[in-house]
This record gives sequence, structure tokens and C-alpha cells, in this order.
Amino acid sequence: MLRYFRQNDPFRVIGIVLFILASRAIALVGLKAVPDPVALTVAFPSDLFVGAAGPLYGLLQWGLAFVFNSPLLNMFLASAFVLVNATTLNALLIRNSAFEENTYVPAALSTILFSFHPSVLWLSAELIASTFFLLALVYLQRHLRYRNSDETVLTAGIFLGLSSLFYIPFAWYVVLALLLFLFYSGTLGRRYLLLFWGFGLTLIGTWMVFLFQEEGANFWLLYAPVLVDFDFNQPLVLNALMGLCLPVAFSFVASTSNLAGMGMTNLQITLKRVFTWIGIFGILTFCFLSRGQIAGIVTLTLALAYFCTEFLLHIQRKWLAELFFLSLIALSVIMLFLQPFY
Repeated sequence: MLRYFRQNDPFRVIGIVLFILASRAIALVGLKAVPDPVALTVAFPSDLFVGAAGPLYGLLQWGLAFVFNSPLLNMFLASAFVLVNATTLNALLIRNSAFEENTYVPAALSTILFSFHPSVLWLSAELIASTFFLLALVYLQRHLRYRNSDETVLTAGIFLGLSSLFYIPFAWYVVLALLLFLFYSGTLGRRYLLLFWGFGLTLIGTWMVFLFQEEGANFWLLYAPVLVDFDFNQPLVLNALMGLCLPVAFSFVASTSNLAGMGMTNLQITLKRVFTWIGIFGILTFCFLSRGQIAGIVTLTLALAYFCTEFLLHIQRKWLAELFFLSLIALSVIMLFLQPFY
């Protein structure tokens, strides 16, 4: 099956779609999974803040309550976001020649890794925010590669701001972007300000809506505290580690091997370091800012997909690589069924 996705053929997306349909059918029919009911009453703009979810996600829940409350519609729309994330990640890696061969393995792996728990099969603030984060990452990587466009930096900041308005802890990824600029781009000083301006522009635009409704202060009082509301949920982390034990092990091997970048281009080395930082930030935000939601692992799965792809593509014995790939699929399906027991 790994051989199927190793080919650089856009029609390999069909295989990803089939896996999404199969895993979601297992959840709907086999597990009789249902989404948490949504009954959001919005009397004031501040009512759009629910937990760590930002006001744009609250607005989406309020406007599309019939979708969130329908298991079929909810799962269909969530699956569409998963597919968009997978194909966007894959296009980013192909465009930057991340591996020696152009392949659809990263898209397949990101879909598999984000299907190990019933709760990640539904629409969530984390899932939608991750889509905007990926779009920001596309522009960030474009700037790291070409370093010649102010608009690219500004657009990256805007997408980061939008992601934080769906899931507030994603605001910390502005720090990630600054670290990437600092270590790998040598960009002009004004572009650091452009990144902040793009990020702040989305927040200011949303704040003005609250201000018009005489709740301008409430926006910041509800937004800012979430960023420092750190809480380590040990059972949640152990559950995620159990469900992702194999990809974590594969990623650790891939990330610690060839640290000198032998046989890799400068672009490939930079990209590997970028995903290392994404993995670090994904671990930190999941462990300390996920508020007990397993869907908070979505950013980490992007880094795991990259490193697992590198691990599988460097295995000389093709049958062994196939075995490891099938084991990842099996683990994802098994965890779906074992979820009530671990």
C-alpha cells in the first residue's frame, strides 16, 4: 500500500478519500459515535468565546448549529478539512522538494495519524485553526526560500491571526514564525513588524466589531488569559502517546538521524528544521494548552507526518517499509475501537 502513495500522481488522493470514508464509517456505524451537542445562544459578542475556542469558531457554531449537531454533516465537513490539510501539507513538501522523491505519503500519513481517536473525527476549533496555520506555513516557507516579498510575510501574519481567532492558543505560533525568521532567513527588520501587523490586523478587525457592540474590553479579557492558562493533563497526554506510539518512535529515529544533513540540499535541511520546531511547539501547546481536548494534537501530527515519511522513504527493504506503513494504519483503526478502554 505504501507503494501506491509513493507515486507522484494527484489521483492518489482517491486512496486518501477512501481511508477517510472507511475510518469515519467505523466511527459512525461500528462505534455509534455522535458529536457533542451544540446549543450556543449568542446574546452578546462575548458569548462567542467558549473555552479556548476563538470568536470565529463560536460564530461558526452558532450559524451552522444544524451542521454541528448532525453526525453525518459534522463528520463530512470535518473530513473535508482533514483532506484539505493533507493535500496542502503534501503540496508544500513537493513544492520545496522535501524528499528525494515526490510522493503522496505525507498526505496519507497525516490523514492516518489524525484518525486514531473518535473525538478528532468531528469539527473542532483546533482542526479549522490548523488549516489556517498550514496556509501561513506555506507563505512562511516561501519567504524562507526566496526572501524577497513583504506581501508574503504580511499574508503569513494574517493567516496566523485568523487561526488564533478560531483556536486562541495558536497565537503562540507567531513566536514560532519569529524564530524561523531569526534562525533561517536573515530577513529585514521591517518584516518582523509586518508579521506582527498582519497578525494584529485580524485581531483589531475583530475587536472593532466587539467595540461597536460596546464589548471592546471583553474581547481582550476573554482572549488574552487563554494564552497563559497552562495546565498539564497527564491522562490526556498518556492517551495520545498510546495512540501515536509508533509514529512518535519513527519520528524520533528520523529526527535524530543525519543531524549533519549529509546528502541533503540546503532547502531540505531548512525544511527539516522547520518541522522540528513545529513538532516542539505542537508538543508544548498540546501538553499545556489543549484544555483536555485530544484534537489539540493536530499540529503535532503535521510534524509526525513529515518525519514518518522521511523514516519510511529511507528504509532500504521495501517490504519492511510496507509493513511499517500497514502497522500505522492498523494502530489507527485499533485505537478507534479501544478508545473507551485506554
